[in-house]
This record gives sequence, structure tokens and C-alpha cells, in this order.
Amino acid sequence: MPYRRPSRSALLLFLLLAPLAACGDGSDGDGPPEVLFSGAAGELVPHGVGRSAAYRVTATGEGMSDQSGFTSTVVEEQADGTFVTRYVSATGAMAESLSRDTGSEVRVERFVNDPGGAEEKVVELAPPVVVVRTPVVAGDPIESSFARTLELVITVQDTVIRRQVLFTGSARRVPEAREPVTVPGGTFDAIRYAVSARGEVPIPVVGQTILLSVDVTGAEWFAPGVGGVKEDLELLLRADGERLTVRLLTERLPDDAGAGP
Repeated sequence: MPYRRPSRSALLLFLLLAPLAACGDGSDGDGPPEVLFSGAAGELVPHGVGRSAAYRVTATGEGMSDQSGFTSTVVEEQADGTFVTRYVSATGAMAESLSRDTGSEVRVERFVNDPGGAEEKVVELAPPVVVVRTPVVAGDPIESSFARTLELVITVQDTVIRRQVLFTGSARRVPEAREPVTVPGGTFDAIRYAVSARGEVPIPVVGQTILLSVDVTGAEWFAPGVGGVKEDLELLLRADGERLTVRLLTERLPDDAGAGP
């Protein structure tokens, strides 16, 4: 049965599990690499229970433009440093992550797509996804797993199917610089990471299974005391020789804003 490329990528659900890309060594060659941040990892990814943030996601590419959003809320925290974050999209799709704060790292150890739903998928991430590591030294790479939830519209023959899918794979993240970044939620003093990753997921569609892969490149920004404030990523989606390139711009909204378009 022939496969036609996904007609649009409507939503990026998961901000904090961004993959990351290679870049320079962060040094000008005349001295040691620059230390961009020396505090605790929990300052870059705050995780007190009830802490919530809303994000706007703009997807563009190949004649398509769409805007949506999601909220992330810490719903549970334990004395051993583990905490659970729930992600809810503007369409009502949901995901959860179990993370651990070791003091020098915040890492995601488990990810659940559609928890309690018909398409629930639990992934134990080995190695974990290292979201941040401190001290943050320019050019010091983080190699880890990759987990990313996307809500896609897939067209096979005349059948249009909307699916929330969980890509898993490998990622590389490299801190590059500390700089001001402006988003709808304000202007933040943030650390910019270069990001690259690759993942794939098999998707059952109309009696067949499609292996959908994604390659990700771009940048993300984390602000001390705030968390993730921005992602600017290019996604190359491929299946059966077809390909679709989508740019996803994720921006933090004001604290009193919702996650709608």
C-alpha cells in the first residue's frame, strides 16, 4: 500500500527532552573553555511540585504552517531527587516523564506516552536523557538517549490518521554560549545548546507498519531559575523514501498564559 508523506507536523509536546548537536570546543584557543554556569542542575531545570510553564509551538515547512502549544507541570517529587512532569498539549494529548536530580545532573529515566490511554507506551531510557549537567562548560558535549513525542497527521492513500508518536534514539547536546533570549514570556539570560539527534518509531497504519525516522538539528535555551525558554529545531521526517522537513519553534509564554494557539 503506497505511503504518502505526513501532511503536517502539528505539535511538539516535549520541550525538555531535546537532543543536541556537535559544535566547536568552546575555546578561543588562548585559554581554558568558558564556564557558562556553575550552580546546581536544579537551578537550570527547577522542579518543585506545582511548578508549571506554558509554551507556544509554531510548525512551518513545505507550504504548511500551524500553531499549537502545551503545558508542563511537575506533579510529584520525592526525597531521592526523582520527580514526575506531566505534559498536556492544546489538543488534550498527554505524556509524562520521570526525572532524577543528582545535584550535578537532571536526567530523564522513563517516559510515558499517552499514560493510561489506549496508546500508552512506556520507555525506560538507558542511558537516561541528560537534560542538563553542571558545571556547564562551553563545548563540553552531553551524549545521551533521545525521546521526543510528536503529534503527526499521516496520509496513507485516502486515509488521514492523526497519531501521537514517541521517537527514541540517540542525541548529542553541546553548550555554546550564555546570552539574552527574548520570547513571549520575557527576556532571559540563558545558556544556548547546539542540538542534534536521531530517532525512529514503527507506526501501524491501515494494516501495515511504517518505520518513521526523524533527524533533529538546531538549538535550545535554558535560563537559570527558570528552565527551558526556547527551542528552534529543524526536523527531517522520513519513511519509505518520502521525506518532510519541518521547522519547530517552541517559545515560553508568560506565566499566566495558557497553552492554546
